[in-house]
Amino acid sequence: MNVATSYNKIGTVYHKQGQYAEALEYWQKSLAIRIRVLGHDHVDVVALYNNIGSVYKAQGQYAEALEYHQKSLAIRIRVLGHDHVEVADSKYNMVELYVQQDKTQEARELLILECHYIYAQVYGADHEETLDAAR
Repeated sequence: MNVATSYNKIGTVYHKQGQYAEALEYWQKSLAIRIRVLGHDHVDVVALYNNIGSVYKAQGQYAEALEYHQKSLAIRIRVLGHDHVEVADSKYNMVELYVQQDKTQEARELLILECHYIYAQVYGADHEETLDAAR
């Protein structure tokens, strides 16, 4: 696992530097190790799916980004249930992708109907996350 952690940290550095191909390479290596060692439904696997999705998003590869955010979402729903805040966070990542693609109807439906509901249940109606999701 130390190797997977090192790959993850290297990928993070590359991502912060805008070197997306290198970030993707190291995060894919970390992902392969973590899936082999921890299994598909581990929180570290979810985090890497989100990281990889963010690289694809930054590169404008929205279909690939959506694929990885959907993988993250599926695991979170399976492990945490539909109404968990981390499920809303995964959906919010997808909202951002839709917004960047000018798919405002899809973004709005996902944000208002799903994210806002979960945030309101978890944080309350006046919390920053809830209010942001209502916009």
